[in-house]
Amino acid sequence: QRHVVASRSLLLFAFRPRLKLLPQRAMGLGPGGLLVAAAAAASSTVSTSARLVATPPRLGIGLGPLGQLLPDRVEVSELQLVAKPGLVSQVLAPLDETATPPNSSAFAHSPLDVLRRGAANRTQAEIVRVRLNAQGDGRALLGSLIFSGIGALLILMLFTLLRRRAPEVYAREGASVDGTNGPKDWWALVRATSPDDEVRAAGLDAWALLEFYRLNIRIIWMIGPPILLVICPAHYVATRGSPDFLGRLDISGIPDRSAFYWMHAAFVWFVVLSVSFCVSVAHRDFLARRFRWLRSAPSPQATTVMVENIPEALRSDAALKDYFCGRDGLFMRRSEIVADAYIVRKTYQLRPMWEHLQELRRTLSLARSSRRQGHEESDAEEEEKLRQLAQDVRDQEQEVAAERMRVEAAVAVRDPSVCSSSGFVTFTSVLWQRLALKEDFRANKAEFVISAPADPSDVVYENLMADAVGSHTREWLGWLCLLGLFLGWSPVVVFISSWTTLSTIEAYVPLADDALRIASDILPFLPSLVEGVLATAALRLFLALLPDILYRIITGCFCVKSGVAAQFRLGRWYFSFLLIFVLLVTTLGRSLVVTAVALAKDPTRIIDLMAVWLPRASHYYFSYMIMGWLTLAWEMTRFANFAVYYSLTAFHGSGPKAAKHFSEPESAASYGMGARMGLASLMFAITIVFSTCSPLMLVFSLVYFSIGRMAYGYLLVHAETRKPDSGGHFWVEAMRQGCFIL
Repeated sequence: QRHVVASRSLLLFAFRPRLKLLPQRAMGLGPGGLLVAAAAAASSTVSTSARLVATPPRLGIGLGPLGQLLPDRVEVSELQLVAKPGLVSQVLAPLDETATPPNSSAFAHSPLDVLRRGAANRTQAEIVRVRLNAQGDGRALLGSLIFSGIGALLILMLFTLLRRRAPEVYAREGASVDGTNGPKDWWALVRATSPDDEVRAAGLDAWALLEFYRLNIRIIWMIGPPILLVICPAHYVATRGSPDFLGRLDISGIPDRSAFYWMHAAFVWFVVLSVSFCVSVAHRDFLARRFRWLRSAPSPQATTVMVENIPEALRSDAALKDYFCGRDGLFMRRSEIVADAYIVRKTYQLRPMWEHLQELRRTLSLARSSRRQGHEESDAEEEEKLRQLAQDVRDQEQEVAAERMRVEAAVAVRDPSVCSSSGFVTFTSVLWQRLALKEDFRANKAEFVISAPADPSDVVYENLMADAVGSHTREWLGWLCLLGLFLGWSPVVVFISSWTTLSTIEAYVPLADDALRIASDILPFLPSLVEGVLATAALRLFLALLPDILYRIITGCFCVKSGVAAQFRLGRWYFSFLLIFVLLVTTLGRSLVVTAVALAKDPTRIIDLMAVWLPRASHYYFSYMIMGWLTLAWEMTRFANFAVYYSLTAFHGSGPKAAKHFSEPESAASYGMGARMGLASLMFAITIVFSTCSPLMLVFSLVYFSIGRMAYGYLLVHAETRKPDSGGHFWVEAMRQGCFIL
């Protein structure tokens, strides 16, 4: 069957020499399409002799990993091609990943044309422009190292300058900023901060993220030296004769059935056992801190339970309390057990009134701050505006108070338009709260669902007000949105990647084309450097928007009860998306659905797919890890917060304290614990997967996790607003993901 497929391709090439087909369309047609494209090029008057030699992975690049049904080697001697000079190399470019695309407008396509053609004829790896390893990658890798290294240093210098210009942006609200503007003092702060200080200042979740970075550093230092000292020389010896130095350090160049694979099997188990040991030690430390966190949890959160699906007869504060400690209560009239009970109110009218009051207060605060900063006597008109604003605030406060009284009166009579099906019960001790969490209070388990509450400032009361039918409908809509995101992401990435190619930039920005041509005469490696940077630009740009898209789906469709719960879902789904469409993208072929169906029929096929394709794309992931240095350094600048702070102080006349208050917090989607932990887990996966097959990854990963430890050690503890704490749930999820990766 394999030989029949190859024979059909050759016959198609032999008997249809005049078929018209653009060479670019052949990129997604597999071996048959490539040969047809070569035949289509035979329409001119120049005769060229070419020798077509290809191996299955190169010929089948358009078919994806599931289409590798070709024989081990296809060779056609003295193949006569009639084509224009330079066109044969363009047609056969898919057979040679090292070929440089010609700078010709004849082959340029606008981004809209690329979007119209769609991704039907391209594999998922081609869509995100994942290149297989090829000779000459060393120069591109060197360019990426220079670009990211110098770029990270420049960003750190920018951070130092911005911190000196606006120290309030880079310090906790209310913290002293005197004498903390030097270029080294922030690094001294990070080094002087102990793990206990991290827990006290930023919470157990922040410590978990920092400890996860430290854990990766310890793992790399444990497995790195043996692997680099043994496997790298072994690869170099096993691939003797290869002209590509970088390729000689990878496993992909080792011949089949080589004895060196037995050494790899031993080192794989060395990595698994070493990582398991490090994880076990780190988890014991986490458990000790978790128990201390539980004992030190503040009241009333530590003594309160959240109750959902409360029956209508109990939907008032008094009725809910009587259910526990009333005449027929669960705790036999022992009123000292329950301190308070509270039914969540449906404040659909009160909430917009309260938000309007907050906006008026903000406007009044900015106006007063601007007046104080002016150091001039205000005229009569400005004085009148301030008096009017103050009067508006007082009037709105009265309306809010009246509405609150109406809501409380409705709760006393169990008005269904005000009383929701959720509430909180506060006990007098932690012991009673723990006992209540373990009990089932109703025969129907769907009623009176007891759970531990989130931080009071983090509770999403709008979702607690929602009815059950509406919540289920929104959840179905959310799952459909997630399914559409997973299955329909390809056109979006195709459109973005069409704008981040060197040919597109040269076609639409002539000045850039001229500048690049002049610069390449001075620095010959510059085009390779630019291509290496742009190769991951489209994927990174889309992934930068992905947390915000996922977060909007979660908060808009799923009935999450707290911001921490939304972050937890975001972290889990973000990691899943990254794992599939970044790390495993080369194994997906043309479609996630097609690959999933094929693997459902033969699950063992996933082993072959990863073994064949992941090592051959290791150089791409080198660049991906190196480009991560820039993103970590850029987070330290807090550029969005600085922009808001600067605009308030420079254009609105606000004082530093007011500007600091209104510029916080940072985006919960992009800079929350979920997105950060999900990305860290992906980088851990890339490090472990390529640790033995491409040992240089350990060096680049060590730099990445060291920068991350430095950046987040400063941001989470000394700069950003303290985030609500789940008590370590993100750490447990990261450990589960780590075990899955192993």
